[in-house]
Amino acid sequence: MIRFATGVPAIAAAFGLLAFGLHAAAEENSDSRIEDEQERALFRGMPQDEGRREVFGFCASCHSIDLVLQQGLSRAVWEEVLADMVNEHQMVPLQPEIRGKVLQYLEKHYGPDRRARKNKDE
Repeated sequence: MIRFATGVPAIAAAFGLLAFGLHAAAEENSDSRIEDEQERALFRGMPQDEGRREVFGFCASCHSIDLVLQQGLSRAVWEEVLADMVNEHQMVPLQPEIRGKVLQYLEKHYGPDRRARKNKDE
């Protein structure tokens, strides 16, 4: 019998792989306006940058990506959030290279100064 706690990491990994596959398919058809619109809708406006697929894949596999998108946390706090997700919510521990990409993306696009950038663009 599979217990819920052991099933969550497998589900998270599957969603992460799904996100990678969707991105690869979008890259293959990058000239297609329809694919671009679908990709924007899928990633809910997340800036296209290295680490976006990983953030989406690992975070959205357990909760709405909107929970991430509304944040403005420092790298240190994002590190605490990832540790909490692993320790308290059975998220699959990230490999060091992937963890670095995730933290870099979150710090750059969803760090404390993100609201200032957003207001400047409006």
